[in-house]
Amino acid sequence: MEIGSIFEIDPAKAEKTGNVAALHLAQADKYGKAHCCFTASGREAIELALISLEREKPDIKKCCLMPGYMCDSVFLPFRHRGWELFFYSVDRDLLSYGEELFRLALEHDPGLILIHPYYGTDTCRELRVHLRALRKSGIYVMEDVTQAYYLKEAGKDADFVVGSLRKWYAIPDGGFVATDLPLAEDVLEEGEAYAQERLTPLTEKWKYLHDEAFVQMAEEERQERKMTFLKKNRALEEALDHCCGIRRMSRLSRLILAETDEAAAAAKRAENYHYLYEKVIERKGIRPILPKQDGKAPLYFPVYAREREELQRFLRERDIYAPVLWPLGEENRNALMGDEDYIYRHMLALPIDQRYGLAEMERIGEVLAQFEGQQVVAIRADANKTAAIGHIMRCITIAGELKKRGMRVVFFTADEWPKEALTAAGMEQICLHTRWDWMEEELPRLEELLARLGVKILLVDSYQVSPAYFEALRDQVKLVYLDDCFEAVYPVDLLINYNAFHTRFPYRERYGEKTKLLLGTSYVPLREEFSQAAEEIRQEESARSVFLSSGGGDSENAMLGILTKLAEREAFADVTIHVVIGAYYPRGDEMKAFADAHANVRVYHPCRNVAALMQACDAAASAAGTMLFELSAMKVPTVFFQTADNQRYDSEFFARDERMLDAGDIRKDREACLTAVCDGLERILADGDLRMRMREKLSLVTDGKGAERIAEEIAML
Repeated sequence: MEIGSIFEIDPAKAEKTGNVAALHLAQADKYGKAHCCFTASGREAIELALISLEREKPDIKKCCLMPGYMCDSVFLPFRHRGWELFFYSVDRDLLSYGEELFRLALEHDPGLILIHPYYGTDTCRELRVHLRALRKSGIYVMEDVTQAYYLKEAGKDADFVVGSLRKWYAIPDGGFVATDLPLAEDVLEEGEAYAQERLTPLTEKWKYLHDEAFVQMAEEERQERKMTFLKKNRALEEALDHCCGIRRMSRLSRLILAETDEAAAAAKRAENYHYLYEKVIERKGIRPILPKQDGKAPLYFPVYAREREELQRFLRERDIYAPVLWPLGEENRNALMGDEDYIYRHMLALPIDQRYGLAEMERIGEVLAQFEGQQVVAIRADANKTAAIGHIMRCITIAGELKKRGMRVVFFTADEWPKEALTAAGMEQICLHTRWDWMEEELPRLEELLARLGVKILLVDSYQVSPAYFEALRDQVKLVYLDDCFEAVYPVDLLINYNAFHTRFPYRERYGEKTKLLLGTSYVPLREEFSQAAEEIRQEESARSVFLSSGGGDSENAMLGILTKLAEREAFADVTIHVVIGAYYPRGDEMKAFADAHANVRVYHPCRNVAALMQACDAAASAAGTMLFELSAMKVPTVFFQTADNQRYDSEFFARDERMLDAGDIRKDREACLTAVCDGLERILADGDLRMRMREKLSLVTDGKGAERIAEEIAML
């Protein structure tokens, strides 16, 4: 169930034929204006109103007062027409006050005042008495009803009423301006081309939701198609900012609107608002901005959220799309007078439009309750030039499983190095701005943040942690540690060592019953793509492709070394080599140049689905580490090499009985290691029986469901 985002249009409606000679909408007619014109967008309606006003009053002072809480797109037509803008304040209840407006009018002597009733409520009621007096003095008033189209009180004290209709209905374009002054309709251009372009993402969304062919697609392809139509829609929205003309509303939008039951749409929105209000009022960190509105039908249900970005992300992950109205940009920043900064930073708009009924509102209510009641888990990990990205990546995998179980996950990092990877994974993160290799220094700030966020469980993945660090925190939170080395006995509640070599260390003897131990390859935290694909059995084919990777940064420049040697061997002339480079790979230009010079080398940066790529390959070469478990899950015969001391036990396990082929430590003898990698790959590709034996052994290493098991254990702490 998806709730929110752009409207969808049934492709059958897009085939409508005919014309609407004179479009009349009850909600636009209620303003009682002599003239009404329908444009392609609300901002174009504003510009048409400005042109008409300037024609009627050529000596008007091109100065406008408008509210400090406003969509920056509203500024565009004013800037385009050369108007000077000044702002009056909006408080947290979205109210403005007549005394201030009157004072600013005396100070700036504006030719025009713009007002904006917010979210279906007459938040301009304190202004209206003063507006009547100001109009008598020769100042014109424009009322933007984009958020309050159905509001009965709107338009009575305005010379121009403008609004965006495409925000309210499933149409490709649409805005309007109503006034008693003559409208400059001679400046209007045809808008059919833009409407047809915008129709594409809207009909694609309908197919995404309802068309059987879309629904039965593989999820990855389906999501890719979704991203495509959303990207196109964003591009068309941005194009409005650069449009210099004013276009008529398209024929199709007129046809759809002529058949629209506006009263039914208003009633559905009002019902949804009323129902959702009862669900929101119960929440602690989320509150309705406006009082209960019986019979009102706003554009959205606006709330203030103490942790807006986290709530918006939480909703989005559950297919509820609540926009921020509006993002704080440079133009808006200049308009801040009082409470506007708070509004811009905490307001979130919950969808309540006529597409939905009480089932969808109940769903939103349930998700809001989950957000408020969710358990908060913190993860402390780092990545930089010294600490490999693998720590962050395996924690991201565990975090994903925790979030599936309704938990909120917050990453703490010493510095900004892991920011890109965490952002790409959609993870909430806080940078401590401390030294990554002296973790005890961060304790006062960390303790404060853990308390403020209500964190109950802390997972740590770092070689820099000490028993004293955990001792300082153990009375505040439950503690989980990912341990590879058994360098100390840590006072934690849950300890994880997923490596096969854990049997070398006396975990059970030293930890006893106080700490829950998760030991062995059943707990390898592989990404979901590996757990899904691990159950598939790859059919033997001709050996013609190789997978190559060496960790996030490839600190030993192994990949270019391997590629150079493979290029010298005739056996690899017709072998396709797939090279995956990570976010911290420092030699991207060199790698690209090598690939450009060798037709059989393909570089992936990033790789969308590593599991699928691995599964398509007959052999692999990789640095030791977590990737060896990923290759095991995919049953890919592999040659590996060592790049760090903590990989030595992995090497012993994977080399035993030729599960994989060991090429040695690249730091000790680079040339010998690179040669051994190439020899191993050549041997694997040439020997089908060896490949089959290796696959059978790798199938016993891991089933790819370790992250699920870890998340279940953390959830039970």
